[in-house]
Amino acid sequence: MPSPFQPKQLSPEMVERYGLNHKSMTARIVTYTLAVGFAVVLGFVAFQITRPGSQASIISWKVIAPDRTDISFQVKTSSDDPLTCVLRAQDQSRADVGYARVPVTPVDGEIAMTYSLRTAIPSYTAEVLGCGDTKVPGPQFPIGVAPPSQPWTP
Repeated sequence: MPSPFQPKQLSPEMVERYGLNHKSMTARIVTYTLAVGFAVVLGFVAFQITRPGSQASIISWKVIAPDRTDISFQVKTSSDDPLTCVLRAQDQSRADVGYARVPVTPVDGEIAMTYSLRTAIPSYTAEVLGCGDTKVPGPQFPIGVAPPSQPWTP
């Protein structure tokens, strides 16, 4: 609430005690600079959170043999830069039986491909965990089970 008194109506002690003196130009510049800096940092964080990334989706998967699952998937991205997608197959207890990092290079921001994933035992489900900068969990094989080498080859 503003004071009803003008600073020149009061003694210097009253002006100082009740903060009726105006802020210096330096304090204003520092305050505005900090506010603009905060807005820039906030904008950068918002951009990082909402920036367009890659979107991967599974088209189909099929168990071809006890040690092979074919996974067809599609990747859409905003650029044609090469990226890595992570695929996995799991058994009925949701333990990994196959896990692979697959390099893909989109054309016009899109690619669809099929990857033959080598599995330790027949898979119950398969999925694309993510592509590019997406954070994905590492392999979750049961203790004592070595991840099969990739890709599947006859």
